[in-house]
Amino acid sequence: MQRFYAGSDLAIFAASCALELLLLDLTTRLALRLHGVPLRGLGLALPLFGGCIYMAQLYSIWISGGLIPPIAFANQEVVGLIAFDGIYALLATFLVAFIGYACLVRTAPNAPLSRGALVGGMLVLAAGYAAVLAAQPLARGIVVARGEAPVSSFLRSAATYAGMNGRAQLSAAELIEARAEFSRRAVYQQGFPEELTRALPHRPNVLVIFTEGMSARWMDTYGSVHPGVTPNLDRLADGSLVFRNYYNHTAATFRGLRGQLTSGHQEVDGYNQEGTGIGQRDVSNDVTAISRISIPEVLRAQGYRSIFFLSQQEYLNKMIETLGFDRVLGRDYLYDHYLRGTSASDRPKYLSDSELFDTLLTELEAQPDDQPFFAAAYNFQTHAFLDGEEPYGNGDNRLLNRFHTYDRDVGRLLDRFMASRLHENTLLVFTADHSTFPSPNAVRADDRVEGYFVDTIPLLMYWKGAEHRMIDVAGKNSLDLAPSLISLLGVKKAHNLFLGCTFFEQCALDRVSNIGVEYILTDGDGSYSEYYVPPSQKKRYEESKRAIERYKSMDLVIDAR
Repeated sequence: MQRFYAGSDLAIFAASCALELLLLDLTTRLALRLHGVPLRGLGLALPLFGGCIYMAQLYSIWISGGLIPPIAFANQEVVGLIAFDGIYALLATFLVAFIGYACLVRTAPNAPLSRGALVGGMLVLAAGYAAVLAAQPLARGIVVARGEAPVSSFLRSAATYAGMNGRAQLSAAELIEARAEFSRRAVYQQGFPEELTRALPHRPNVLVIFTEGMSARWMDTYGSVHPGVTPNLDRLADGSLVFRNYYNHTAATFRGLRGQLTSGHQEVDGYNQEGTGIGQRDVSNDVTAISRISIPEVLRAQGYRSIFFLSQQEYLNKMIETLGFDRVLGRDYLYDHYLRGTSASDRPKYLSDSELFDTLLTELEAQPDDQPFFAAAYNFQTHAFLDGEEPYGNGDNRLLNRFHTYDRDVGRLLDRFMASRLHENTLLVFTADHSTFPSPNAVRADDRVEGYFVDTIPLLMYWKGAEHRMIDVAGKNSLDLAPSLISLLGVKKAHNLFLGCTFFEQCALDRVSNIGVEYILTDGDGSYSEYYVPPSQKKRYEESKRAIERYKSMDLVIDAR
C-alpha cells in the first residue's frame, strides 16, 4: 500500500482543494450581492458551512492521515469523549476570518465582478471541479487518494453512512432464503484438542477483555519492534494459549463487539442520535429481519449469567443491551456504587482503565459461587489519538504511551486476579474489539502497518494450569471467537447464525474482513486489499464478499404493513 504520494496525485489534490476554495469564494461574493439582510444571511450560510467542513477535513488529515470516512460517523459518540481541542480553535479562527473577509468584500468600493460574471465563473469552475472528481473514491480516513477533495468527500462520506443505516426493504422470500443459507443447529464440529484443555475447570467462569483498538504488533509476544511496551500482557502470554495470525473481521467498535459476540457482520450501527440503530426501530409497522443469537444467550441455556462492563455511558451501552446480557454495567453504575464515596461531584466523562478493572473485579468477586458467569469488558483509554500518562521511552509517540499505560493497568488487574478466588475457576481472555487505527502515529511506530483498518489482533486464553502454546490460525479472523469460546465450554448444540467456526475447523468466510465498502483478504502470509488479492484466491474472495453482503441484509427491515 503506497504511503507516499506521486507528484501527479499531489497536484490533483491541490487542484481540487483550490477549486473548492474558489467556489466558496465566489459563493460568498454572490451571497453578498443579495438584497435584504435575511436573504443575504441565508446565502452566506452555504459558504460558511462549506468552509467549516473544509477546516475539519484539513484537521482530519493532520491527525489521521486522511479525510473523514463514513466509519467516523459510526463512532460519533467517541468524538464527544475525546478532547479534540485543535478543531475548535481552527473553526473559531475560520469563523472570525470569514466574517472579516465578508465585511471587507461587502464594503470594498467598485466591486470588479457583476453578478452575471460571478455566476458564469462559478459554472466554469464547477465544470472543472466535476472533471477532477469524476472518479472520486470513497474517503478511507487513512490516506488521501487521487480524486478526493475536502468538501465533496465529506458529503459523500455522510451520504454513504446514511445509506449504510437506511431502512431497506426485504421481501419475505428474500428473508427466508437469507436465514436458511446461514442458519446452523450446531456451534461447532471440531473443538479444542484435549491436550490443550486438560487443566480447564468444569463449567468455568469466563472473563473477556476487549481492548479498544489494539493490534498484536505492539506486544513482544507477537514480534513488536518496540521491546517492553506490554510487559504484563507478555507475562500473561507466557502461561496462556496464544493465537497468532489472527485478524479483526471488522471495525469500528459497534461492529467489532457485536460482530464478535454474534460471529457476524452487520449493516447498521447499534444506537445513534438519528434513531435508526439496532434496538431503536419502531416495530409497530416494521419487523427486524433476523435476530442474532449471541454468546451470552447460548450460555444462558447452560446456566450462565452474563454481565458486560463499560467505561462510558452512551449509545454503546444501549447496543450491548440488545445482545442478551443479563446486566450491562456502565460508568453510572460503577462510579456510583464503587467510586463516588461521599463525593457529590459530577460523574467523569468515562472511567479510567484502572477504575474499570478495579470495579469489575469487585463486582465479579461478589457473584455467588453456585452459578458460573460470562463477563466481558471494554475499556476506553486506548482510543486512537489519546495519549498515555505512562510514557514509553522518551514519550514522543502517543500510541506507544497509551498501550504502555494500558499494560500498567492490566498488570494491576492481573495481580489482583491471581490473588482472588476467581483465579481458581475463571477462563481469562484478552483480545481487542478491532485492530489499531492506522494513524500517522501507528505508521511512525511501525512502518509495516498497512493502509487499511485490518491487522492482526491479540488473543490470549488463560486459566490456572494452562500450558503455554502458540497456535497459528493462518489468517482466520475474529468471527471465530464466539464458536471457539463456546466450544471450549463444551456447548455443541445451539441454533445460531454464526459465520465463523472454531480455530480448528475450516469455514468459508473467516478470512475476509469487511469495513464499510472495503473487503480485505487475510491468510497466514498477510493481508490483501482488493487490488492485491492473489489470483489463486480471487474466486473465494469474490464469493465471500457476496455472502457477507447477503448476511448483512438480515440486519435490514421487512415491511409488515
